Amino acid sequence: MSSEALSQLPFAHLMPPPEAALQFHTVFIEILTVLQQLNQPGIRVYTIPETADLLKCKIRTVKHHLYESRDLPYLKVGREVRIREEDLKQFLANQLTLCL
Repeated sequence: MSSEALSQLPFAHLMPPPEAALQFHTVFIEILTVLQQLNQPGIRVYTIPETADLLKCKIRTVKHHLYESRDLPYLKVGREVRIREEDLKQFLANQLTLCL
């Protein structure tokens, strides 16, 4: 659709400029790519240090969420702790805050 045709649409004045739409589209594609990589079949589990590396935080922060806040579910395999990828995704979804 041409820019002239777009300007004739109702509420055309509320549409973002083409540069902003392109930037949004680029970021959206990047997010979809990451989500597709995370949705590969199979069960993935991470150790505490691997989880800290993924989240780019300290091991102590991960342990805090596991044992003190108890908002990050985990599995015990013998004496070892493992964090399932789906639990990590759910944890991250609950931690997101919208910045306006």
